[in-house]
Amino acid sequence: MKKYSSQTGIGSKIQVTVIKKIDIMKKIQLISALIVLSIFSSCSKENDVPNLDAISAPNTISAAISVKADNSGDVIITPSGEGVTQFEIYYGDGTTEPGIVNPGNSITHTFLESTAAGWPVKIVGTTLNGKTAETIIPVNVTFFAPTDLLVTIAPVPSNSLGITVKAAAEFETGFKVYFGEDPNETPVTFLQDDIITHFYTNAGTYQVKVVAITGGAASTEYTQNVTVTVPVLINLPLDFESATLPYSFTNFGGANTVVGANTHIGGINTSAKVGALTKGGGAQIWAGSFIELSNPIDFSLIKKLKMKVWGPQGNIVVKMKLENLADPSKNKEIDATYTNANSWQELTFDFASINMSYTYQRVVVFFDFGVTGNGATYFFDDIKQSN
Repeated sequence: MKKYSSQTGIGSKIQVTVIKKIDIMKKIQLISALIVLSIFSSCSKENDVPNLDAISAPNTISAAISVKADNSGDVIITPSGEGVTQFEIYYGDGTTEPGIVNPGNSITHTFLESTAAGWPVKIVGTTLNGKTAETIIPVNVTFFAPTDLLVTIAPVPSNSLGITVKAAAEFETGFKVYFGEDPNETPVTFLQDDIITHFYTNAGTYQVKVVAITGGAASTEYTQNVTVTVPVLINLPLDFESATLPYSFTNFGGANTVVGANTHIGGINTSAKVGALTKGGGAQIWAGSFIELSNPIDFSLIKKLKMKVWGPQGNIVVKMKLENLADPSKNKEIDATYTNANSWQELTFDFASINMSYTYQRVVVFFDFGVTGNGATYFFDDIKQSN
């Protein structure tokens, strides 16, 4: 029985193997049939060539036009049409090259302002076989006047014949400024944030006109009268005699200087006007005043400065300090002693050791330096260069 069973098992295995081989052969035959069918199918499609001549010309050519409302002149053009594979856009404004657009896309073009008839934008649609159809759409581009125009006109600090102009506005493409000096003048064109400087030839009152412009005729104007004068030059020597020069002193530490009548005429000073510095009660020991010159002091030949002084008390320190306008730390100070109370005395300040690589335009004076103020007034005059 065991032997029979063993033989029966071997026979079953042989039978299963034969069945598997038959299945594989069937699959191979099926795959081969599919390949052959595919080849015949491909051959059939290759012989089925489409007739391009049968494609008709495109129709319903049109375009959606959107003009940006920001005074830029930008226009978005979105062409459309049935059967079109490509569009050509001819802008009608003198642009030589057309814009090329695929179906479903848009193109942006910047136009100048148009006439009432608009720019004749031509849309050409082309099919796969090269057939075309076209349409012309008028595109109207106009610009509105800029808004919120703000103009700032200021004098040039260093020259009373000069002014500066700057402007800002919404929806502008630039600005023009007329300075009013010549009725036939050509305006200066500038952009927002630019600062334009102009110097007049003669003193007088002029009407300045600033125009905010666009890409078209629309604009917004601003006018303002400005008065300019002959430049005021304050330089050495300072004798305080001019009736027109503004001898303006800046005070600090409790001192105060004014220019007025010489109440102590006599001796070496018979001039009508002098500077008078009052060192107030309790003023700082370093209290003083300064005046700024229009030009730097020229130390190339003479390095000594002299000043006439009158004081109610003698044997006090009178200090003169020269400073650079842009950087006060670049300075030089020299002390002298006023000895004879209630009389005019000429003091000499020797700046031989001054740093010649700097420029000096600020003249600072101190009286009774190092001592707290007691309300005394000191007079000074004729500040000059002299050997």
